[in-house]
Amino acid sequence: MEQEDLNNEQSKPSVQVSGTSTSTQVVSNINPTTKSPLLNTPTSVADSHAVKMNQWSFLPMELLNLIEESLDLYHDKVRLRCICSSWRSCLLKMPNHKQHQLPWLLLPHSVGTSCAFFDSLEKKVHKVELPEAGEKVFKGSAYGWVVVAEKSGAIFLLNPLTRNKIKLPPRSKFPDVRKYRADKVGNEYLIWIYSAVMAPGRYQSHDATHVLNYLLRKVILSSSPTSMDFVAVALYGEYGHLAYCKRGDKKWSLIDNKFPTCDDIIFHEGQLYALKCNGQLMVCDIDSCPKPIVTEFAPAYPRIQGGDMYLVGSSSGIMMVRRCIHVDRCSISNEEIYTSKTLSFMIFKLDTSGRNWYQVHSLGDDVLFLGLNSSLAISFHDYPVYKRNCIYFTDVNYNFGLKGTGRPFDEGVFCLEEKKIEPLPTYSSDLNEVWPAPIWVTPNPY
Repeated sequence: MEQEDLNNEQSKPSVQVSGTSTSTQVVSNINPTTKSPLLNTPTSVADSHAVKMNQWSFLPMELLNLIEESLDLYHDKVRLRCICSSWRSCLLKMPNHKQHQLPWLLLPHSVGTSCAFFDSLEKKVHKVELPEAGEKVFKGSAYGWVVVAEKSGAIFLLNPLTRNKIKLPPRSKFPDVRKYRADKVGNEYLIWIYSAVMAPGRYQSHDATHVLNYLLRKVILSSSPTSMDFVAVALYGEYGHLAYCKRGDKKWSLIDNKFPTCDDIIFHEGQLYALKCNGQLMVCDIDSCPKPIVTEFAPAYPRIQGGDMYLVGSSSGIMMVRRCIHVDRCSISNEEIYTSKTLSFMIFKLDTSGRNWYQVHSLGDDVLFLGLNSSLAISFHDYPVYKRNCIYFTDVNYNFGLKGTGRPFDEGVFCLEEKKIEPLPTYSSDLNEVWPAPIWVTPNPY
């Protein structure tokens, strides 16, 4: 396995990745206008390089465009721009990618401002300096953007490749927040807790760390945030309620807080779907006036009990995935912490004609990617680097108290045919190096 630095053009000495000493390759800075240091180095070797670069610069634009169109992966397009400065100027704008790009693992480093991408295709780790990621608490990913939340309450979208940021309304602007007092350290939030037992609910004080870690589960996007009409939808609160915001909104607006509450949400073919913890599927119309309308699309599934639930949209329709887990309890520094371990998965497909769920025991040629990301399904035929009929899953960051303990994340590859879990491809030899848990991202320069 090799490591590349996506933010540095200079050659580096050998580095240690996953216990193997390998050489770091030279990759251009993501900014295509950056000049290569080789072009201005006053040495005979560099002069020879300059002559070769000048020869490459005379390549006809028609041929250059054909080369560009044949490249699917983002970092290959970056490398193309490293050949010479004239190519960088001609290919200034990164072209559109195929809609289904190969998922990478975004690895937040526990120390410093860097992160890394693990590329399963090339079996490489690409290092990226991301000071913009702050505390690196990721709450979702879609269309190449990750959702970052901070202890200050700030929430924003970050493109790890371009380092562009788009602000969303902060956590203090959610429907459940009655008061936010930044100066009350350890007691910043006064939260209204909706309860099915103690109707209509109760007030409860929480510190900013608890709200960051546990009271914002996931944020999904309707489309790329560079579009003018994108919508962000959040799954939040102790019991899993829904809120949304549109471009330019200053606060999050309530969609649904009725029980049973939600376990997952997706946009599929332009519609917002929400999965209740009992398997009931809801469709949400957030454009209705005066408030969003939530209606049942499929009834509850009677044999769903416990575990984490996911919604997945694929070319064959909507799937419900139950992640069967074993919960254990351990004591760390005199603090009792619950840990989870994935045992298996159950797959259900939606019969749209009868609007009900039925269980299946195979994904066929589909491959699923589950975690804090917007759930993703791709075809093995398009990307044979991944195993067919398998689920690639990551931890969902429930165990923030485990930081620095060296305990492994709850992640792996579940093969439905063999009904067993294999480890994810190795990306680090040091379990303390990556924190929090990795998240699936589909690289996208827009």
